[in-house]
Amino acid sequence: MVMGMDPRVHDIRLARDGVIGYDNYSRHGYARLVRGVYGRVLSEDSPDPFQRRRQQFILQARGWMAAYASKGAVLYGPSALQVMGVALPESVEDWENCHILIPPGVSRPQQQRLIAHRCPTDPEVRHQVAGFPLLDPVEHWTQLRDASLDALVEVGDGLVRRSNPWTTMDHIESTLDRLRGRHGVRQARRASRHVRPGTDSLYETRTRLLVVRAGLPEPVVNCLVYCPASGRTFHLDMGYPNEKVGLEFDGAVHVGNRRQMDIDANRRRLLQDAGWMIITITAAQLMDPASIVRSVESALILRRAMAGSTRQLLIGAGRL
Repeated sequence: MVMGMDPRVHDIRLARDGVIGYDNYSRHGYARLVRGVYGRVLSEDSPDPFQRRRQQFILQARGWMAAYASKGAVLYGPSALQVMGVALPESVEDWENCHILIPPGVSRPQQQRLIAHRCPTDPEVRHQVAGFPLLDPVEHWTQLRDASLDALVEVGDGLVRRSNPWTTMDHIESTLDRLRGRHGVRQARRASRHVRPGTDSLYETRTRLLVVRAGLPEPVVNCLVYCPASGRTFHLDMGYPNEKVGLEFDGAVHVGNRRQMDIDANRRRLLQDAGWMIITITAAQLMDPASIVRSVESALILRRAMAGSTRQLLIGAGRL
């Protein structure tokens, strides 16, 4: 599975071979990938900022890995997940360095910004992504050694996301059983209890954890809402079906796209006509978590009070 548009690099040359070097690489149509490594590059820039950064990282990682791929090395932890296209929280992402896992007997690399982690046995390759050998995605998840519990949940949600998921909850549990006893597995198992399939971004996960940590009920992820007036069913990022309160993260990706803005406005109107109260949350608002909690709590209290009043009216009218 290869996510997004990947840059292609072929005919990689090492400067130590004496054919392509710093003084002649551009003349021969090569690009400098990292120090001492050159390759011919064919790439297309993605309009998405994350994918552009990922593309650049893939180019550099190919250079970093050039001398070690033949020795059984594989990408490790954050580097593997970034190549896979899994969005990482700022606290664990690393676009400046390439982390690799080296098997027994392979000397540690001296290349600047190439960080090697020792594996007690030969790595078990399960995937090939953008030309890189990778382990099971769940194993790379357990390699985020310094990640907080919430950060691991955000990454775990990314593995079972709604669009092009990498794995399933059953596979996560079975893989953690297989890896039992290894460093990082216990914390990943704790995080797996809070992982929910069907999210679209780590900001949605962050919002869900925020309201749950505040003591509010956990919203339903990827909540389906049927709108009778239009006969259409919409996906809400999160929602409380009984109270008809929805939480949606707005990444502002459609700003300036008039057609998409009209579609979004019509969608909100149909949801409101169906009785739903939609709370829109942005990345900037996540910097003030208390205000988000207040809004969600107030909406739930209001809707429950309204439901109670309606019930009393129906009882008084003899309809219940």
